[in-house]
Amino acid sequence: MRPMTDDADAPPSTPDPDDHVARLQAQIDAAKARRAGYRAAAADTVARGGPGRPTNEELGIIKTDDTAGRIAADASREVRSRLSRLLSRFGRGEKK
Repeated sequence: MRPMTDDADAPPSTPDPDDHVARLQAQIDAAKARRAGYRAAAADTVARGGPGRPTNEELGIIKTDDTAGRIAADASREVRSRLSRLLSRFGRGEKK
């Protein structure tokens, strides 16, 4: 329990308006400084000719030598190879 004092009845102290204005001015100055930095960075980017284009690797583009024709040819060879092995194992279906 709190002890009862005369200070308990006193209204809370009001903040000093000058301190409040100084804090707001500091926030405004910081925002202006950030904006100036962003503008300088943008000017540098424009002076270089714009942002650099990302590489194909950065974009996730992967180039391979595989084309639809090559994939189909590989699949055809694989099927022929497996059929050949099956036929040699079980015979060519000759009836006796």
